Amino acid sequence: MSFETLKIALFTDADVFAGTERHMLDLALALQERGLVAEIVCPDRGILAARARGAGVAVFAIEKHGGFDHAAILRLRDHIKSAGLDIVHAHNGRTALIATLAVLLAGRGRTVLTQHFLEPARVSRSGWRGWLARLIHRWILTRAEHVVAISDAVRRRMLERREVQPSKATTVWNGINDPAAAVQRSPHEIRETFGIAMGAPLIVSAARLEPEKAVDVLIAAMAVVRRQFPQARCLVAGEGRLRHELQEKVNSSGLKGTVELIGFQSDVLALVHAADVFILPSPAEPFGLALVEAMALARPVVAARAGGPVEIVIDEISGLLVHPGDSAAMAQAIVRILDNPALAQRLGEAARQRFVDAFTAGRMGLEMAAVYRRTDNSDHEEVSVVGRTPTDLTSSSPIRNHGFRT
Repeated sequence: MSFETLKIALFTDADVFAGTERHMLDLALALQERGLVAEIVCPDRGILAARARGAGVAVFAIEKHGGFDHAAILRLRDHIKSAGLDIVHAHNGRTALIATLAVLLAGRGRTVLTQHFLEPARVSRSGWRGWLARLIHRWILTRAEHVVAISDAVRRRMLERREVQPSKATTVWNGINDPAAAVQRSPHEIRETFGIAMGAPLIVSAARLEPEKAVDVLIAAMAVVRRQFPQARCLVAGEGRLRHELQEKVNSSGLKGTVELIGFQSDVLALVHAADVFILPSPAEPFGLALVEAMALARPVVAARAGGPVEIVIDEISGLLVHPGDSAAMAQAIVRILDNPALAQRLGEAARQRFVDAFTAGRMGLEMAAVYRRTDNSDHEEVSVVGRTPTDLTSSSPIRNHGFRT
């Protein structure tokens, strides 16, 4: 069988449409553009299934059941055999187990897994349930042909936990299609909607209101920013458990009218496009898809110097990085950009170029195709990213493929 005739199934049991599901759809389309046969396996009534079909991607439906999902295992086993699947690419822990067992029972195919998190839930789970989850996952990793990490930070954590051999783990950065065409409202319309004057500085963040996203750091930074730019406004798009607590912080800091928690937004790209500065305050981001979107829209960005953003943003060139949790440094970075239009333009233009060079869906499809090609070859070359230099991280060369040739 030639590489071009490989049949690939991208598998999740999620019935939501968040970062992972968007990644899968973009990947399926990118693989199809390279001539591979790629389908999505997911629950039939979920948003992913509808959007995939709308985009022309084949969908095979497997519904999600509770507990040990033997029905899903058998259905996937039968589909592997009848469709002649060569690779089942699973995107969370539960589907990794289902895919591994289905491939084993089918007697054909190979499993590839993607790790989307720095610290998966199994790592911190306690008691016998945690012990069992880690035991099962170790078995899955012995059966998987290859594991893909969405950033070097994620791959490094996997190696530190000794979950996988370096030769079986590859970083493939997430890539997206150019978001410019998906922006539905103009910056003027966004400002009208939220009552923001055209000349007022607009700071935007898109983040779930959860502890790990550090939205409180941005709120504290805005108290400093407002002293120099009294008309500045900050919009935070997202929902989460900390909404009430964060709103109390806004109120107690005297920032009502300056910082607004605007909840879920269906057209968040339009918000980002209208921003003078985009902020990603999270100190533990495995990648940072929202950051890439902002850079693709040529927005100057500020992010915490940790996790995936360190690989995405070239500090002082395509954005500014600040110490995690340091609201004073974040405020200073925001003020620098607002106070210097030439700097803002230079950062925005370089951010857009960084997206074009390294974070397109086409580049992701090219590198993932190299992973699939590699699974046909048992001669795994061991390459480690530990000790990589900053120059390596800013390169758009396939160094992060760890020995794969594209």
